[in-house]
Amino acid sequence: MIDLRVLHRELRERHGPQGWWWPGEEPFEIAVGAVLVQRSRWEQAASAIAALRTAGLLTADPLAAAREETVRELVRAAGFPRTKPRRIRALARWWEERATVAGTLDDEALRGELLSIDGVGEETADAISLYCFGRPAFLCDEYARRLLRERGAVVPGSYRAFRRALSEALVAARFEVAELAELHGLIVEEGKRMRDTAPVVGARGAPATQDT
Repeated sequence: MIDLRVLHRELRERHGPQGWWWPGEEPFEIAVGAVLVQRSRWEQAASAIAALRTAGLLTADPLAAAREETVRELVRAAGFPRTKPRRIRALARWWEERATVAGTLDDEALRGELLSIDGVGEETADAISLYCFGRPAFLCDEYARRLLRERGAVVPGSYRAFRRALSEALVAARFEVAELAELHGLIVEEGKRMRDTAPVVGARGAPATQDT
């Protein structure tokens, strides 16, 4: 079993403190970013977020009420113009109706509700749970997959199986939520370093989330 506490300490010494790593000023902005960055680079998602902010649509109520055609033009930079506008509007509707009662839900119930939102897969649900609602979650993303495989861990093929395989190590590590938030950032930073120092075989960068 990999010692995630040791991994956290090693990466923190190498890359420095990361704090509450995910970019965004407010929880809803962070959640929208988690959807927009799917299969995209963060720079693309950030451009779309900036356009929504300029248009006054970076809060749940106005975004939920906006016309999909309007949203499509604003978030075009993030790619997938047929699906992402619909998905962030679905997120906005859920947020409008359910975010205020999220604190009454246990971790699995909240995650289940997030997974019921159009376009929110397991990785995105974990990101929103952790960075928006302060719930303990480990993002079993491609960066984590590559790093743990590099360290000799057996990494199952599916997100769900990978998440299940890490459960014992996470219990043993006894992380606080803030440490889990930092650990994801540290893993991303390490993943970028590994990518930059690897032999060049093609220009391919991993997006922050892979949900489709």
